[in-house]
Amino acid sequence: MVATQKAVKGFRIPKRTARLQFEDDYDGAEVVVRLDVPVGTFLSIQDLIASERQLEVFHLFGESILIEWNLEDDAGKPYPCTGNGMNQIPIDLANIILQQWVEVTTQPSDPLDGR
Repeated sequence: MVATQKAVKGFRIPKRTARLQFEDDYDGAEVVVRLDVPVGTFLSIQDLIASERQLEVFHLFGESILIEWNLEDDAGKPYPCTGNGMNQIPIDLANIILQQWVEVTTQPSDPLDGR
């Protein structure tokens, strides 16, 4: 048997994002997040959640997952779309954002062509 070598072309992993949907008190809020995060970042967030280090969870999430949002304070001043911004919004909303992101990133992809 003769083995042939073929040059492997580079493959750029697509950058997927999601726009999270909100209801009730947060209807109208728009938050765009990264879906394709490094495994290490995802596992760090899980570890921080498990160790109940919420402030660090939200900060890491804001620094590495958030892309944009339209969240403003009572005076109409935008919250920064950063880790510090995540730590300034209400805890209920921060938890909802994190929960939705975890759900979207851990859902299996739809099978292609019904296979």
